[in-house]
Amino acid sequence: MNFKYKQKGNFTVEFAIIGVVFSLLIVFSADVIMKLSLKGKLDRLSYSVVNMLKERTQFNSENFAVTEDEASALNKIAQQSMHRTSANFDGQRWGMSIEALQFDRSDNPSVLSFSEGEQGVNNRVPIQDLGDLVVITSWGRRATIYRVTLIYKTENWFGSLIGKEFNTVSSSSVMIGR
Repeated sequence: MNFKYKQKGNFTVEFAIIGVVFSLLIVFSADVIMKLSLKGKLDRLSYSVVNMLKERTQFNSENFAVTEDEASALNKIAQQSMHRTSANFDGQRWGMSIEALQFDRSDNPSVLSFSEGEQGVNNRVPIQDLGDLVVITSWGRRATIYRVTLIYKTENWFGSLIGKEFNTVSSSSVMIGR
């Protein structure tokens, strides 16, 4: 009888340890699922925005340079799209970067860069390093390379439990212009 009574204490300790591990697993899974869902939305949106950026040259064949007004308009479109697809979207957690690697008639590169939103975007690869992707158009000039990077700061559920920060989700899309 005395032996069975002592075993109840072991079961309680083991259950407490397993319960803590299981709780951490659930919080981690929920955090990853939310971030993956947001990553998918950002992937689709960055691809759509870079497509809009590229296709705008079809209507304006005189000037291929991206303007500040165009960057602001694309940012507004992207934010409105995120408002529609994410119920708890917060503009204070949003950041967008639009870059263009262009070439003049002498094939000299120049970079246009615009940042929108509250969050700073830091691309690991400078757009100048993407020069190998450049193609020659049917008009004999080098095509422009566009890159749109979106960033959103999420809740830090799991990171706050282990003392780390895992709250930034970003997506970047690159496209060759006309």
